[in-house]
Amino acid sequence: MAASLSSLGIGSQGVLSFNVIDKLRKVDENAIIVPIDNRITQNKTKTSDLSILTTLTASLKAETSTLSDEMSYLNRTATSSNTGISISVNSGTQIQDFSFNVSALAKRDIYQSKSFANTTDTFTSTNDTININISGKDYAIDVTSATTLSDLQSQIYGATNGKVTASLLNVGGTTPYKLILKSTDTGTSNAMTITSTGGGTAVSDLGIVDDAANTTPTSHIQSAGDLSATFNNVAITRSSNTITDLITGATITANDAVSSNISIKQDTKTISDSISAFVSKYNDLMNNLVESTKYDTQTKASGTFQDTSEIKNLKTDISRNIFNLDSKGRSLSDYGVTLNSAGLLEFDSSVFNSKMQASSSDVENFFRGDTTTNGLFTNYNSMLSSYIDTSSGILTRFNTELSDEKKSLEENKTTATARLDSKYAIMAKRFAAYDSIISQLNASFQSLSMQIGSMTNGTKK
Repeated sequence: MAASLSSLGIGSQGVLSFNVIDKLRKVDENAIIVPIDNRITQNKTKTSDLSILTTLTASLKAETSTLSDEMSYLNRTATSSNTGISISVNSGTQIQDFSFNVSALAKRDIYQSKSFANTTDTFTSTNDTININISGKDYAIDVTSATTLSDLQSQIYGATNGKVTASLLNVGGTTPYKLILKSTDTGTSNAMTITSTGGGTAVSDLGIVDDAANTTPTSHIQSAGDLSATFNNVAITRSSNTITDLITGATITANDAVSSNISIKQDTKTISDSISAFVSKYNDLMNNLVESTKYDTQTKASGTFQDTSEIKNLKTDISRNIFNLDSKGRSLSDYGVTLNSAGLLEFDSSVFNSKMQASSSDVENFFRGDTTTNGLFTNYNSMLSSYIDTSSGILTRFNTELSDEKKSLEENKTTATARLDSKYAIMAKRFAAYDSIISQLNASFQSLSMQIGSMTNGTKK
C-alpha cells in the first residue's frame, strides 16, 4: 500500500493525486478549521484585553480603598519651629498646637580617670573590689595588681549588665590614656557612686573622686540630670530627652535647651495625593473602556468588547456613580473633582485644600461616611469590588468563561483536525486503489491496442 501511495496519480495521469487531495482538504479546512482558529484568535485577544481592563480596575480600586479607609483620615503631620526640638506622631494623635521650652537637657553621669602612659598599664598594687552603685543597685568588679586599664574597660559593661559603658580615650601628651565611665542612660536616677569595697585603694588609684560640685571638676566631669522643660508653661521633668508619655502617639525629642512652637495637624497631602491618583487611574480606565467598546458606523470597525455586556456595564457604572449627590446635596465637584468636555476627570487641589481647612470632618464624612451612612468612595469601592472580586467578581467570572471557551475551542479543533486526517487518509487509500485499477486498465488497453494494430498491419499486407 505504501508503494501505491507513493506513486499516487501515476496510473490516472494526475487525476487522482495528492495535489487533488490537498485542494479538497483546503476547502474543508476553510469551512471547518479556519472558523475555529478565528474564534481562538478572538478569544486570545479578549483574554489579553480583559487582563488589562482588570488591572486598571484594580488600580482604581486601590485608590477608592484608600479614600474609604478610616486610617487615611487619621494620618498626622507635626512641625517644630526650632530644629533643637523634633517631634514624630502616630496616626490618630490628637490635633493640637503647643509650646515646648527646654531649660535643661537630661544628662548622663560621667567620670574620668587620671592619665596613664599605656592602655596596658596596671593601676593598683593590691587586690580590691570596685563597686559601682547605679539606680540603687551595686555592681562589683574584682581587680588585682595585674589588672590593666584595658582589662578593666572590658569588664565594666558586662559586670554592670550594660548600665555603665567604659572607653579608653587618647587625650594626647606623654600620658594620654584616660578611662571614661558613663551611665548608659540619662537622668538623675542613673547617677553613679564608685567606691572601693575590697579593702584596697583601686578607685583612688584610678584618680576617680566625686568632685562634680567643684567649679572645674577633674574626675566627675558631668553629673546625671533630668530634662527640665515646660509644656504650655506647665513644668515637667523626664529622665530622658526623648519623651513618649506626654501626648499619646507623639514622641518629642529635645536636642538643645531651646524653645519651640509645635503643631500637630491632619495630613491633608496624603488624601490629596490619593484623589489625584484616583483621577488619573479613572481616566486611564475610562479611555480603555471607550476604546474597547467603540463602534464606527462608517468603517464598521468595533472594539474588542463592543458587544460584551459585562464591559459595557462597567463603563456605565464607573461614570454614573461618580457624581451622585448624597443626602446633604454634596457631590465630588464640591471637593475639586470635575468632568471635562472629553468625559474625563480633572482635579483642582486648591479647592480640596480649602475644603479640608474649612472642615476636615466634612471631607471625611462625604468621602468615607460614618457609622450609619456610607460615603462616596465607600460605595464606589464596593461597586468596583463587585467586578474584580477574586471569587465572584463580574470580570473574574468573564475571564473564567473565556478560559472555558478557549479549552472547548481547542478541543473542537483537535477533534475536527483528527476527523479530516481520517477522512483524507481513507480518501488517499481509495485514490490509490482507483489509480491502480486505472493503471491496470490502461495497461490492458494498450496491450489490446497493440494487438489490434498488429492485426491491422498484417491484413494490409
